[in-house]
Amino acid sequence: MSAPALVITGGSSGIGEGLVNDLRKDWDITSVSRSLPKSPLDGVNYVAGDVAGDAAENVRAALKEQGRDSIHSLIHCAGVGLFGQFLDTPKADWERAIQLNLMGTLNFIQGTADLVEDGGRIVLYSSGTVFKAPGGAAAYAASKAGIIGFARSFAMEMGARNITVNVIAPGLVMTPLATDLAGGEAKNIETRAIKRASIVEDYVGPTRFFLSEGSGFVTGQTLVVDGGSIRR
Repeated sequence: MSAPALVITGGSSGIGEGLVNDLRKDWDITSVSRSLPKSPLDGVNYVAGDVAGDAAENVRAALKEQGRDSIHSLIHCAGVGLFGQFLDTPKADWERAIQLNLMGTLNFIQGTADLVEDGGRIVLYSSGTVFKAPGGAAAYAASKAGIIGFARSFAMEMGARNITVNVIAPGLVMTPLATDLAGGEAKNIETRAIKRASIVEDYVGPTRFFLSEGSGFVTGQTLVVDGGSIRR
């Protein structure tokens, strides 16, 4: 029996790469990113594409080449960071963050969600920054908050087909996306109930739950994964 098909964005680095490395054991994965990884993982189908542009079209073409006209699940993990005082942030910078994080989510999901089979799973990635709301992250938080609002409403649209739509909101994890925040990691750890640095593997289990058969009655929800820094 062939492995179920899964499409993931942002699988070439950071959390997305960690997810691909683990999930390839059980899934037939197509990973789409703006740039392909320097060290591709065995058994993964890589596609180049911009989620705010041609990624959905490129994924559909790649799946067609594989002889697939549907997938079981979809993970949208691609994103970009933006940090600094909002009043000092050039308009072009915060527009880019919103374009890639929020508009990219809507664009990619609109272009691929019809491929998800009945009873399938859609998992989106936002950020714990939405709830923690630190200074210096206003535009970034706005772009990620929109993903949560989108998922809550979109879950209602997909429910008729028993497709779940859920969100994972990571805390600070030192990936290439967060390199500018390295000096703030120690302070973040102090706010956590589990006082250690976050690693990309921390997000595998929560993602697997949202992909699992056991999560079939859970939809429109946001799970914060940050070691208990945000407790709600």
